[in-house]
Amino acid sequence: MSLLDVEGLTVAFRGERGEATAVEDVWLHLDPGEILGVVGESGSGKSVTALSIMGLLPEPAARVAQGRVVFEGAVLTGMAEHRLRRIRGPGIGMVFQEPMTSLNPVFPIGEQITETLAAHGERDGAKQRDRAVEMLERVGIPSAAQRLGDYPHQISGEQRQRVMIAMALACRSGRQWPSRGRSRWGTGPRRPGSGPCACQRTCFRRAGFTIAST
Repeated sequence: MSLLDVEGLTVAFRGERGEATAVEDVWLHLDPGEILGVVGESGSGKSVTALSIMGLLPEPAARVAQGRVVFEGAVLTGMAEHRLRRIRGPGIGMVFQEPMTSLNPVFPIGEQITETLAAHGERDGAKQRDRAVEMLERVGIPSAAQRLGDYPHQISGEQRQRVMIAMALACRSGRQWPSRGRSRWGTGPRRPGSGPCACQRTCFRRAGFTIAST
């Protein structure tokens, strides 16, 4: 059984002059362990496709007009919100393009990771903290335990992006959708194989697969 199938996905947005098609007849197929890059110019529908798969389209302005999304044999299209919430995180995660608008500026990064774990059933505070440290270490944040108390503005743009990846991995999500995942990494000199793309590949391969819109 395949992991993810997108079959003839068409997404429309409602406007004052009727509906406009943003994504038309998209087909994707992924097996466990695969990595797929979705490439296109700005406005071509990459992010809309990812949001459609996640069930995060802005309703009622947008809707899936045709097609369906099948994840591990379950049809996500039209699935009730309470069931989708059980899949998001443990099943599918998204790494948004701009971490400064995705991370809450008034809470430490560690608290934001542990809040994600709590929302998905981990109630033990010590285990939450240990998991948060583990995830920050996995994505290459130095002195991870000491950084738990840092606020988003106290770390670099590259590190904020890594925190977003850590949050996506924290719930043992096997599938990640980075929204323009390479756009906000640092540009300083790096050792071969040590850059953010290498970090992403390592983290996501441990988790299963990724679809990256760039």
